[in-house]
Amino acid sequence: MAMKNNSVLEYAAAVGKRAHLGVAAALLAAMVAGGWATSPMFATRAAAVEDASRPDLTKQLLEEVKPALIGSYAVSGTDPDGKPYATTGIVDIALAPSGALELEWDNGKYVGVGQVIGNNLAVACSIKGRTVILIMNVNPDGSLSGKWLRRADRGSKGTESWKRI
Repeated sequence: MAMKNNSVLEYAAAVGKRAHLGVAAALLAAMVAGGWATSPMFATRAAAVEDASRPDLTKQLLEEVKPALIGSYAVSGTDPDGKPYATTGIVDIALAPSGALELEWDNGKYVGVGQVIGNNLAVACSIKGRTVILIMNVNPDGSLSGKWLRRADRGSKGTESWKRI
């Protein structure tokens, strides 16, 4: 099934509205990858919920969303305390041989790994020794926007908006 990037992103955005529970499973995976302790019971239930809630999508369609996200984005946002970023940064998204999305902020100063679930991109990374989790909405226009939190930070979740450059 060949689709243009915009139609794949639009379809993913529409489907993702029904797949919010899949984000819980992605968050769980990010927590485990980041070293946070989790209950095996929670992992079993999260996987069961994801399977039960996942719309009827083909693996091929999900794999087409990832290449549509590859590229460079201008990053703006707010810190957990609500203060806006002083400058605009850059995030580059590439596809790893494993099929995961690799993310690099500011020319590799920070790196992360991501997975697409519906119309969301779940990302885990480590910044200054603290685990960071981002849940970004894939918007129909190709931009991404969402919230992030960093382990042990006070304040509400930070926000980011990524616009393709």
